[in-house]
Amino acid sequence: MERRQSASSSSSSPDAGQERVMAAAKHIVKSLAVSKNAADDMMHFLSTFDPRLHPLSSPETGDEASDSGPEDAPGRGGEEEEEEIAAAEEVIRRCNSSSSSSEMIGMMDYLYAVDDAIAAAWHSARAAAAAHAAMPRLEEEVRSLLSSSLRRLSLSSDDVDEATPSASPRHGTFSPDATASVRCVADRMLRAGYGPELAQVYVSVRRDALAESVALLGVEAVAIEEVIRMEWNVLDQKMRRWSHAVRAVVRTFLAGERLLCDEVFESDEELGHECFADVARGCVLQLLGFADAVAVSARATEKLYRTVGMYEALTDVQPELEALFSGDGAREFFAGEVSSTVEQLGSTLRHTIEEFGHAIHGEASRKAVHGGEIHPMTRYVLNYCGLLADSHGTLDVVLGDAGLDDADEASTDGGAASTPSARCIRELLTLLLHKINDKSRLYDDAGLQNIFLMNNLYYVVQKVRESAPLRELLGDDWLRRHRGQIRQYETAYLRASWMAVLSTHLRRDDGAGAASRPAGGHRAPQGASAKGFNAAFQELYRAQTAWKVTDPQLREELRIAVLERLIPAYRAFLGQGSRHPARHVKCSLEDLENYMLDFFEGVPKFVRW
Repeated sequence: MERRQSASSSSSSPDAGQERVMAAAKHIVKSLAVSKNAADDMMHFLSTFDPRLHPLSSPETGDEASDSGPEDAPGRGGEEEEEEIAAAEEVIRRCNSSSSSSEMIGMMDYLYAVDDAIAAAWHSARAAAAAHAAMPRLEEEVRSLLSSSLRRLSLSSDDVDEATPSASPRHGTFSPDATASVRCVADRMLRAGYGPELAQVYVSVRRDALAESVALLGVEAVAIEEVIRMEWNVLDQKMRRWSHAVRAVVRTFLAGERLLCDEVFESDEELGHECFADVARGCVLQLLGFADAVAVSARATEKLYRTVGMYEALTDVQPELEALFSGDGAREFFAGEVSSTVEQLGSTLRHTIEEFGHAIHGEASRKAVHGGEIHPMTRYVLNYCGLLADSHGTLDVVLGDAGLDDADEASTDGGAASTPSARCIRELLTLLLHKINDKSRLYDDAGLQNIFLMNNLYYVVQKVRESAPLRELLGDDWLRRHRGQIRQYETAYLRASWMAVLSTHLRRDDGAGAASRPAGGHRAPQGASAKGFNAAFQELYRAQTAWKVTDPQLREELRIAVLERLIPAYRAFLGQGSRHPARHVKCSLEDLENYMLDFFEGVPKFVRW
């Protein structure tokens, strides 16, 4: 009764008020000695207002603490206990009838009264009724305390940067003082036997908080049918956001919820585990549901990179996610759901890659690329292979030994080329180069066929050289072989385009090479040979200025290769003399070199002599 009278009496003296709080705190420690957690929570709560209360945080260290329960305290009689029950009943009744938010001292009085009612409830129907009447108010207090940080938690999710997915689990969650306040109320509900009601309130509020936080990351519930019908640009954005969100949700939001749940339900761990599973279930199943929908939607090559990203994100957090759940039932359930989604995504990746290979093999367009330029399919396949190489570790896990047929070829390029991802990329590039070889036959001119083959293979080789992952996977032997193939295409081009000019129009009339005979050892060419060269060069100039060699270095190399053969032969041709040179010789050596600068630019031009 002293505590009730002290708390309710009025005094204008600050010292009297402080002494009243101290007396009440000591009495709380004594009355809560049967529950160390409750006493600790209460003293932590009060110590934020008066540091002198810190030494009272443990009932074992308080001067007036007792190891016995309040019902065994010396000097207590039935009349005194009835008075305390009546006082507790009155405080509970008065606070329950108030519609306004509790002031701090009012809330503490209320909690003291609840403690008294719970302590006596085991042998007093009146106390049990008072404790029962307090529970709805405590439920609302828990709801209010949990909801007060809801907006802060949701808005702080914007701080979870994609570059730092492993942010502290405390990020965006309750402060220690706020958590202690919730636990202070929750512990009384648990001691009163109202765990189910507490769990219902807790799960309802925290589930909504988690859903709001996830929504702010750009992830919302989407039905499978919506994903299947979704336009690619929309789906691409959602897949990218999902890969970011799954890391943030597991490492920040769920980890924070796990800590909060453990602290609030410290006195009933099993119920806390159940509450956390209920809070997390909807969020986790929503995330997995979107991934499952992506996995069963139509496979398309443009989805591959994003699907790899989703697979990597989920497998990255899989151990952490499963470790959050305690109890065999919950852990087994969530582990099974996550494993199923991982397998679905892996299967989708395997089949998407297989179908991409089939698409390369079956590409049947019959329109030749103008000027022998790089085929769009070549660019696409190399971009695709570059993405695969960047994720080679994931592909090694996903592919295993399935669907790869070029193991014999791979074995010649060293250990790196024997991995599943390396063999997969080699096979895709082999399919591409075979198809490019088929496409070259769409050109009637043999020289242009080889320009087309050179353009495409040179592009492939350059992309492999520039990409460290591709180069590591394919190996230097692969690069050497294909650079040698480029030289073969160059030789074939020179033979097809320039052999007739060099051997027919610039040769001596006895068939031997003009530059191989000493001066005076041949006769001057006839006018027909000069005319023939002029006509042949004009035709080559008209055609091959329209051909396009895309890479500047390859273009320059080809011009040099032509000039190395053409200039000596033409110099010898001019040196042979002619009885009418002005009529037949149309350009000088310098003119010839300048004309060659127009070759392979993709812009047709004409010689006007």
